[in-house]
Amino acid sequence: MFVAAFTKKKLALVLFFLFAITSINLALGNEGPTLLKKSENKEKLREEDLVTKKVDINDLVITKYINLDLVQSIFPYATNFGNVDKSTLSIPIYKEDKEIGFLFETFDVTRGLGYSRRPFNLAVGVDFQGILRGVKLLNHVEPIAILGRTDQDFIDYLKQYKDIDLKSGISLTLELTGADIEGENIAMRETAGEVDSLTQIDGVSRTTTSSLLFMDAIMRGARKIARQKGILLDNNDLGNFIDLELYKPQNWKSLINDKSLVFYSVKIEELNQAFKKKNFSIPRSIRFKKDEELFTNFFIANVSPAGIGTNILGRRWFDQYISAGRNVDDQVYYIAFAGDIWRGFETRIINIIRDNNLLLKQGNKEIVITKELFKELPFNHSKGAPNILGQGLIYLSSKYKINPQLPIELIYLIKNNENNTVDFKLSYQLPEKYFLRDYTIIKNIEVKKESNNFVIIWKNNLINIILTLLTIVLASFILLFNNTLTKNRRFFFYLRVSFLSWTLIWLGWFIGGQLSIIHLVNFLEAIISFSNNYNSFLVEPVVLLIGIFTLISLFIWGRALFCGWLCPFGAFQELLSIIAKRLRIKQLFLSQKIDVRLKYIKYILLFVIIIGTLLELKIINYFYNIEPFKTAITLRFFAPANLIIWATFLLVINLFVERAYCRYLCPLGAGLALMGKVRLINFLKRRKECGKPCKACNKVCPTGAILNTGKINMNECLGCLDCQVMFNDFAKCPPLVAMRKNN
Repeated sequence: MFVAAFTKKKLALVLFFLFAITSINLALGNEGPTLLKKSENKEKLREEDLVTKKVDINDLVITKYINLDLVQSIFPYATNFGNVDKSTLSIPIYKEDKEIGFLFETFDVTRGLGYSRRPFNLAVGVDFQGILRGVKLLNHVEPIAILGRTDQDFIDYLKQYKDIDLKSGISLTLELTGADIEGENIAMRETAGEVDSLTQIDGVSRTTTSSLLFMDAIMRGARKIARQKGILLDNNDLGNFIDLELYKPQNWKSLINDKSLVFYSVKIEELNQAFKKKNFSIPRSIRFKKDEELFTNFFIANVSPAGIGTNILGRRWFDQYISAGRNVDDQVYYIAFAGDIWRGFETRIINIIRDNNLLLKQGNKEIVITKELFKELPFNHSKGAPNILGQGLIYLSSKYKINPQLPIELIYLIKNNENNTVDFKLSYQLPEKYFLRDYTIIKNIEVKKESNNFVIIWKNNLINIILTLLTIVLASFILLFNNTLTKNRRFFFYLRVSFLSWTLIWLGWFIGGQLSIIHLVNFLEAIISFSNNYNSFLVEPVVLLIGIFTLISLFIWGRALFCGWLCPFGAFQELLSIIAKRLRIKQLFLSQKIDVRLKYIKYILLFVIIIGTLLELKIINYFYNIEPFKTAITLRFFAPANLIIWATFLLVINLFVERAYCRYLCPLGAGLALMGKVRLINFLKRRKECGKPCKACNKVCPTGAILNTGKINMNECLGCLDCQVMFNDFAKCPPLVAMRKNN
């Protein structure tokens, strides 16, 4: 009795314990282990619901993160930014007074959610050529730690979204490892149609969904705002003619009611009659089916607009397979088949495709749907959808010349056992509510929209371009005829001061024509990577012209044209040095030994910046800030306090050591010095007395470029021509003074 009672108590205790566990589990929503969850219980969201809610303009994510550092990390030459554009939820970006692009935050614009079903926040920059300039990770709550991934993996992944043309879709790939095909890449979400022109980007393994969702939000948001701003992504961009953003939640029946989705119901009786009408035998598998039985319902819809595609495929599939993952001129059609008899007859939809039994026809154009144009789907996400047994997407680029606003026929061919066919035609037309303007096919030419926009930019800068060319011509003239111009010391002094003032005030402060180490590194990167995308150079006509002529001048004068005459910060230093000397500020002269050693610093900085940039090291951004050009010239000292202090410190040092930054720290100068070794002529005159015994020129050279031997180290020569003024001065040049006395 005692044992029985004890056993009953134990059993009751166990049952109570199980009941308690079950109750707790139910109370927690049956969501499983909580060890890896955040303590904060947040409701999971749905993009489909979020996109229909009105955005609070006063609660945008971008307003919490926007600052000049963020802007310049994407637009390096930006000087300021504007207020939120309420119509696009983006922020205009400026270089001086000129708008050069826009920046937005992905959740503000797309309401996209991550794998965690919580928002992630990315800052995205786009210029007016429709080029994605860069993406920065602001915040995310994706569960990556348990997958062995870190934030740095996402940061490195997002670095690939730079200088990407928005007209091209993105194909995310993963590298295969540990197999015979190791090293090859596979697409995370394979599509069909024209895939060769898609931009390939390497995803983050083990976080494929997050990678895809980031990509979707970036491309969808960027394209949406670009279209709203009238940026031409492509002549045949479907978004020019069809409202791709119009959306309201609809179920399957609602889509059929407004003819966004149409279907054809084929009964056994109709199928039998079609074969009999042509005197063909009825397929054996359906010969004894009842006439009233359904053979199939087959459907078609243009799912390029979000209002149709999202309601059939769901937001995520729509983005991955239709929106962000495709070129802007692609049209995508959804087709589907239902019916148990159909499945017994065809087995799978892909069999119809392989046998070329599905066609699209519009007017005289007839397209056989091949497996290259078709992507089979396992299911759809539409509410209230029937039991679909075969479905997929048809991808058509603009080369097929299908007008999305005109009726199109889906032709389904059904074969009997002797391969005789009958056809059933389903007509479809996109509802007019999606029409923006009449659709026209325009042959794309490679000069297309980028060139058109660049022409506009260059036309708008015509006066600056002309003045820049005149400035370059005048500087070249001075260097070319330096022997004549330097014979009059007073005349050359005023010429030099006037030119430097023009370079600083107009070229530097007024139009921001400051060449930078960033330009040099970008140029080297383009060469090393064999890139043919030079859009980032073309948007700055003045800087591009200075850069081109600087490169050409390397063969004639080395670094002298730019460093001595066209560098605004160099001009700033020299003008301050002239003032310092007039104020009798004592100049510091370093010994030749120390001077030579310090000059190596700029070459070390150049090497570190180039290698660090190629390796995409995050710390390299700090090295770029060594260059004070952006603070002192481009931003005119409207910059963060630490950068102002650094630039001011360099200018103060310059009061005591002339052109100190140019001599010891300038990585751009180091790069031009090395590239200047291609110089073909010696444009600075010397005499046999120079160096032995005469050292008059050594004392006036501001950079210590003249060696004790009298030879000029052209790596360090800035082309100021002070030595040539001395060379031609009969009152100060010892050999000329002696010559005059002898005469």
